[in-house]
This record gives sequence, structure tokens and C-alpha cells, in this order.
Amino acid sequence: MMRWSFLVVGMALSLPAHAQLTGPVKNGDTTITVTGTKPRDSKVEMSDWRMAETPHVVVFSKDDEKDLLRTAHNLEKLHFLLSALTGRVDEPDETIKIAVTMIGDAGEFERLRLTDLRWQYGPFPEAFAKTIYYDPREDGSVLATTRDGVNLILRPSYGAPTSRNCTGDRDPYIASVVVSPRVTGDGGLTVDPDQILAQLPVNELAFCQSAESRLYAGFAQNFLMTYFPAAYPRWYLQGFGEMFATMEAGDDFVEYGHLPPGYFQVMDSYNAYPVSDILDGRYLSGRRAWTPYHAWRLVHLLYFSDAWKPRLLAYLNAMARGADSKSAASAFGDPAELQRAMTAYRGRKLQGERMTFPAERAPAPTVRRLTRAEAGLIRGRLELGARIEVPAEAGPQRSAALARRAAWLDGLRENARRFPNLVEHQLLLAEAECRAGNPGECLEAAEQALAQLPTETRALMWKGTALTQLAARAPAAERARRFKEARSFIIKANRLDPEGILPLIAYYNSFAVAGERAPDPAIEGLAKVVYSAPAAPGPRLKLGQELIGRGLKDKARSTLLPVAKGPFASPEQPAAAALLSRAEIGKPAR
Repeated sequence: MMRWSFLVVGMALSLPAHAQLTGPVKNGDTTITVTGTKPRDSKVEMSDWRMAETPHVVVFSKDDEKDLLRTAHNLEKLHFLLSALTGRVDEPDETIKIAVTMIGDAGEFERLRLTDLRWQYGPFPEAFAKTIYYDPREDGSVLATTRDGVNLILRPSYGAPTSRNCTGDRDPYIASVVVSPRVTGDGGLTVDPDQILAQLPVNELAFCQSAESRLYAGFAQNFLMTYFPAAYPRWYLQGFGEMFATMEAGDDFVEYGHLPPGYFQVMDSYNAYPVSDILDGRYLSGRRAWTPYHAWRLVHLLYFSDAWKPRLLAYLNAMARGADSKSAASAFGDPAELQRAMTAYRGRKLQGERMTFPAERAPAPTVRRLTRAEAGLIRGRLELGARIEVPAEAGPQRSAALARRAAWLDGLRENARRFPNLVEHQLLLAEAECRAGNPGECLEAAEQALAQLPTETRALMWKGTALTQLAARAPAAERARRFKEARSFIIKANRLDPEGILPLIAYYNSFAVAGERAPDPAIEGLAKVVYSAPAAPGPRLKLGQELIGRGLKDKARSTLLPVAKGPFASPEQPAAAALLSRAEIGKPAR
């Protein structure tokens, strides 16, 4: 569509582009380094956190090294499997690696209050606890889940309930029982049966959902949205992810499509779902009990059936072209036929597949232990997307979100104050302040980082961003000069790291903040951002608007469709839908 060149005029500085913990990392690059701890430091404190890296994923966890290596390696195998199934093996890949974080148990995960803005897990019944967070960010997708599994309780116990957490490799019904025998009248001992029953999960129906199953499901969804972005219905993405949630992997093979644990109990506990309600989107209303297992069943049927798979592909192609749900559903033929097929699809011999491959096609991860300074960034980077953006409408939710953001920012400021020489903390604070609209504080943190590392590209970029925001508030007579000064720091960051994504975003945004028409190099940079982070809706919305303004309505339409008619509600969706409507009916751009 456009050249990917940007801003590098004349002689670019020939410096290595170090991928870092606080910045995006391109797929295929396995040279993550973290700057900030000065070489003269005689003692570096280490943390309990480790980072495992493969060509397509970075995983952070407190797991022991063996478990972390296995998880990261399996995700790399899943990437190879999905690439083979979609014909992408050995294709060039300039997208940004997904960053995965595994966090404690369900309680610890929930206490983070990671609000989903651009992806939704359900709507599922309360029994299907949400232990996964996904955010398709403009600087690379973020995925998080618990380190422990969680017991999904379909029917509560009359006695002591099963522990909420589980490991996924043991029977959730096994429980330890402590009894206190009492002495009988003849000097013997007896045990009260009610005392035992009170400690057992009596008549409970529960099963363990492993943490890895959530990782695999989320990873598969991200794969589709990254390499094949389209206007998918949510049920298809959910079912596609669940097909790979039960993946089993060995050194040279991967199996997928197995029945999920508790499948028959779920099917017996919840009514069969009407196909018509799925295809027209009524399942999203939550009026009926829609579960991940309903999504698994429908997609598994359509995917593995020689009769239904061609119809599925025709349906998805229609949705990708922007067809309405009713027109696209006609690809399946008679709805009653599909309903009968889905209702009958519950046997114990449902098809799965095994793919064998040379072990070297899924390289083993590298792993290293993180310093305390590096580990301190993990939670902050994860929370960034959930804390910065708040509901636009006035009300209790907005007030609560603003209070959480203020408290979170205060914590980052305190860390930066206590550890002024740790560049990582200054960079995180600078990003948070700029994204929260606090340019003065952002500038101060960026300057603190630059005092130690004058060529730190992210510090230069955040300095330029802060100056851009301050220029917009300056008197009219000063704005042109101040915007030019702000862009000079962003351009310097780009020249130091021509492949960096964040300077491209900052350069384009500098014109949007100034209310100026973006020049071609800025649009080319924005296009590269969409190319590097295809799942992120924000850059797509901006690029679609620019393409419409340049009369490239067909390209604008394909850019906007995954947002405007995509599977998830996002802050960008209404604006994308309005732009798409203008592109389709030929209205001039505003």
C-alpha cells in the first residue's frame, strides 16, 4: 500500500536496536536486553521472576525454570502448529511478539483488576471464572493468566467446597479430612459422620481448568487477529481458541482438538444452544447460558467436518467482506440442518489431529532470572492498559477508575523517587504520565532517564511526546516553534532505532495533537504500526481515517472492517463504524 520508510533522511546513526523489557520486540528477534542498571553497580539484587523467550513469544513468571521453559516452548510449538494449519510456515514476520505474564492464583489475578477494554472473555455464566486478560496494544499484544488452574464449579457443595485453585494434574475431589474422635461411654472412640461430611465437597460438580488451557486459547485468538485480521464473529474466535486449549505437545508432535475437561458435565448442565441465536449475535446478550464449550462444539464441528468446513469458509469470507450476519449465515444453508448436526455432536470419539514436525522447527526457549528492578516493571506494564483509560461518561464507574489511576500513578511516582538511578522506573513513569495527559510529569521522568542514558530512544520519544502535549497548550504564536522542537526528539529516537514502533506512533500523533494534516512520512509510519500490531484497533482507526481523506476508500474499508465489525467492543469501534459507513456510501471525509 505504501512504502515503509519513515523519517530517516540523510545519514542515519548506525546503532544496534536493542529490544527491551519496556518496549516492543519483533518476532524472530531473540536478543532481549534490559538497560538501566549501571555497569558500575557492584551488586544487583535478583528477583523471583524469570523471563523465557522464543522467536514468537516472551513469557514472564515466578514458575520454577523447568515449568517456565515448558510453557514457553509449548507456546512456540502452538505458533508453529497454527502457522502450518494456515499456510504461514517460513513466511516473513515483522509483527511484534506477544508478551505473556503468569500471575499467582485466581485471587491474586483478580486483585489486579485488569479491565478489558478491547477484548471480552464472555459473556459466560459465573461458573466460568475469568482468569485471563488480553489487550491488543499498539506496541504489541499483552496476554496474562493465572499460574495456577481454577476449579470451575457447576454445582456447589453441600459440605466444604473444593479449593478454588487447582494444578490441572490431580483430581479436584481429593481432599484431606481432619477428624476429632470423641470418647464413648465404654471408653472407646467414635467419629461423628457429620464432621467428616462437613469437610468434603458433598454432591459437588466441579472440574479443573488449567492455566495453560487459558494461555493456549488466548494465544490462538491472538494468532488469528494478528496474521489474519478480519471481522470475525466472537463465537468463532472463542471456539477457535478453545480448540487449541487442550493442546498436548511432545518434542516432535502437537495434538489439538481434544475434548475439554468436564465437557459432558457442561453439556448436561446447560441447555443446547439455538444455532439461530449464535449466528445472529443474540448469544452476546447473556439471556441464555453461553459457555466456551458451546463455542468449542460448534467450531469443532464446522472445522473438522468435510461437509461443513467449506460452508464455514464461505461464511467467514462473507463476514470478512463486511456482509451482515443474516446474509453471511446463508452460507450454512438450512439452519435446522446445522442445528441437528450440532445437537448430535457430543460423542466420545470426536475427531482430533496430531501433527509431527522436526523438533528444531520450534526452538527451545532461552531463560534468565530478572533483577528486582526489571521485575518491578512487570506488573506496571501489565496494568498500564487497564489503568490509563477510563470511561468517558460521568458516573460512579468513571469516578472509581480515576481514583484507581491516581493511586496507581502515585505508586509509580514513589518508585521513581526511591530509585532515581533505575532507568526502567523512569521510563515506565514517563509513559504512564504522558498517556494520562500529564506532560509536565512525563517530561521530568524522561529527562531523569536521559541524564543517565542520553541516547535512550524511549526516553527521547517520551520527551518529544511530553513537549508535543505542552506545545498544544502554548500560546498560538509559540505553537509552531514548540511543535517543531518536540518532533526533533521523536525524529532523533527514530534515527537511533529505525525499526522502533513507538517513535512512529509519536510522530503521527504529534500532528493529530497539533490539529495539522499529517504528511506522507507520518502516514507511512502509521501504516507500519498497523503492519506490526495488526490486532490493535487504535492505529487501524487512525489509518482508516487518513486513507479516506486521501481517497483510498477500498484500502480504508479493509483497514477498518476488523474494528468496525469485529468481534469485540472497543472504544474505537463506534468511530470506525462511522468511518466505514462513509467509505461505503461515498460521503466525503470530514
